[in-house]
Amino acid sequence: MKNGPLSSPTGHGAPSNNPYHKTAASYEKKINLPIVRSFRRAEERKLRQVFDAMIRPEDTVLEIGCGTGYYTRELVKRARHVIALDDSELMLRLVRERLSEADRAKMAFVHSEGTGYLPPEPLDIVVHIGVLDYVKEWEKFLSHSLAHARRAVIFTCPTSGPWGQVFHILARYEGVRIQRFHRKQLESFLRDRFPEWRMELELVGLNGRWSGGLTWVAVLQKA
Repeated sequence: MKNGPLSSPTGHGAPSNNPYHKTAASYEKKINLPIVRSFRRAEERKLRQVFDAMIRPEDTVLEIGCGTGYYTRELVKRARHVIALDDSELMLRLVRERLSEADRAKMAFVHSEGTGYLPPEPLDIVVHIGVLDYVKEWEKFLSHSLAHARRAVIFTCPTSGPWGQVFHILARYEGVRIQRFHRKQLESFLRDRFPEWRMELELVGLNGRWSGGLTWVAVLQKA
């Protein structure tokens, strides 16, 4: 998650596991590196397709870990109301500054750790992009999202394939432990804990016959 200096991904006061916890500027610089941008293009295309298919004009969407608003702008184009949540006030400030007055009128900004936020009523869709990468207690985190979503949860996470392993190794040089996920792991979690939900998974980014992709794009829908 794009965490801020006040809390941790687990919500228990542990040191942050996110290299972008320190400043919003470092996060912004990293995601705009040419090599990172090239990896993200396939993810962006897929997510826009998912947003177009899933988000209705009357929807309220919760985005956990909005970061500097990279996907917030896509969500606010499609939904009636967007709640942008991040535990970095610096990130939230950047999102506010970058959105138009008309877009800000459709939004609420919440400074909170993901599982610390309890919406007063279920949200139509919960979104977290690039968040599970850094969450050690991912089952608790995903359970929280599913418990508060009325219709769908959309998220991305690193794969356990070769490219996911490369991502993991590079992250360790920054002192960060990346969570990686395989299909059966996610399917087993959903089947055992939320059998009323179904899941669609697609590999994106550097997706080859032998290497697999870098990222899972997951769409969970209530049956």
